[in-house]
Amino acid sequence: MASCSILSVGAQAQLPPPSESNAGSFPPQRHYSPYAGRNFPTQVLWGDTHLHTGNSLDAGAFGATLLPEDAHRFARGEELTSSTGLRVKLSRPLDFLVVSDHSDNMGFFPLLKSGDPKMLADPVGKKWYKMIQAGGQEGVAAAVEIIQSLTANSFPDALYLAPGDSAYRTTWEETIAAAEKYNEPGNYTALHGYEWTSTENGANRHRVVIYRDNDEKVSVMEPYTSLPPYGSPDERDLWSWLQSYEDKTGGRILAIPHNGNLSNGVMFPVKDTFTGKRYDRAWAETRARWEPLYEVTQIKGDGETHPLLSPDDEFADYEIWDQGNLDLSEFKTDDMLPYEYARSALGVGMQLE
Repeated sequence: MASCSILSVGAQAQLPPPSESNAGSFPPQRHYSPYAGRNFPTQVLWGDTHLHTGNSLDAGAFGATLLPEDAHRFARGEELTSSTGLRVKLSRPLDFLVVSDHSDNMGFFPLLKSGDPKMLADPVGKKWYKMIQAGGQEGVAAAVEIIQSLTANSFPDALYLAPGDSAYRTTWEETIAAAEKYNEPGNYTALHGYEWTSTENGANRHRVVIYRDNDEKVSVMEPYTSLPPYGSPDERDLWSWLQSYEDKTGGRILAIPHNGNLSNGVMFPVKDTFTGKRYDRAWAETRARWEPLYEVTQIKGDGETHPLLSPDDEFADYEIWDQGNLDLSEFKTDDMLPYEYARSALGVGMQLE
């Protein structure tokens, strides 16, 4: 350090003293700033846009008991007791979170687990309740039955919570209130959202819907579901609902698809699987309008590319989950792959132009 100081002083001693002739350029001007012309974001923010709580039928059935308020507290860095009874805390708080519980039957599981009279009045509900209380393998069997009955459209009507029901509305209002309570602009962003869970014929078409609005607008319309008659499994109907939301509230909203790897070729198709007609440019533009992003990786497998699609990419086999559709009712074939992954989807899009 001392030698550096000496060299610095010596170097300064070699500079000529300022005069009228050189005063304007002394010391020499450096016409460079690392921030000049920088008009793009440079701060990296970390968060989660796809998180389920006990209000989601699947998460609740497999043991998640914590609810949206707990999720936001945990994301903000608080220590709390997990569903397993362990004390947990993040090493670093998140910058943002979207609690995206499934819109189909939202809020069902907390009612079942607590022994709500409406749930126990139905014989199937009473059976599931007893199995869950027994725990162990019986509890697991109940979870599987509950999820399979919903995806197979055989869920008991008396147990189904749908938009318009008071219990459904209460769950949605509590979810909104939790986000508003913990949202702290500039420090932690609690975004409103839910998951639209279309699983027609076992094919994963799931989208997380995220609002860019506060409770005043978000509370105007209850979430859109994938099960008729309350909703639809067709993403075009979801897009129509998104348009209706913006028209009615003046707000902004988008949808983020995920897990095309479990769609068996229907996440990025060239033909409409409901009508058999080939998609056109208008369809592609509409999708781009509502779905500008894609959730490329998550717990149920990576969705960027596949070794058979990118044979020269040594990382193409990262966390591949490619056995079949979501419920494994149909196994995977190689011809499905180009219509499931993000990279190949770009090429599929070129075909539609």
